[in-house]
Amino acid sequence: MASQRHHARALGLVAVAAAVATGCGAGPAPSGAWRANARQVVAQLRQDVASVETVGPRESDAAGQLANVSDLFGLLLAYTDLGGCSSMVRSTEAPPKEERLLMAPCGSLERAAALFVRANTTHDASVLVAASREAAHASPLLVRAALVAK
Repeated sequence: MASQRHHARALGLVAVAAAVATGCGAGPAPSGAWRANARQVVAQLRQDVASVETVGPRESDAAGQLANVSDLFGLLLAYTDLGGCSSMVRSTEAPPKEERLLMAPCGSLERAAALFVRANTTHDASVLVAASREAAHASPLLVRAALVAK
């Protein structure tokens, strides 16, 4: 019963954090400011990917992280950013061509965030490992995005 309450609270935090991330928008960026904004977004996403790559690779390790409130909270914060990748990139107000390049990692990152929610909801360590792997797939695309933002 306590485990169910713990997961219900964590899932509630995911929903609240996702709503806050989606609602955070900036006004129009001054000309050229999009690069500084894009650098910050890419740096944050790279840091978040590094945080979630600490999961596993064994399911027993991932199960321990799902059971540990501190680990779970850290993963929640990182996956909230990853799940908001598209919104974060759009908020940079990059020109269309550059925005497309900055968006390239978002598919994998947002799929990883969805897997995290599923792993937390079902308490399934194998899905948490899959979420970490999916996030790692975006790393090369984040390196390219960092070059776009220079």
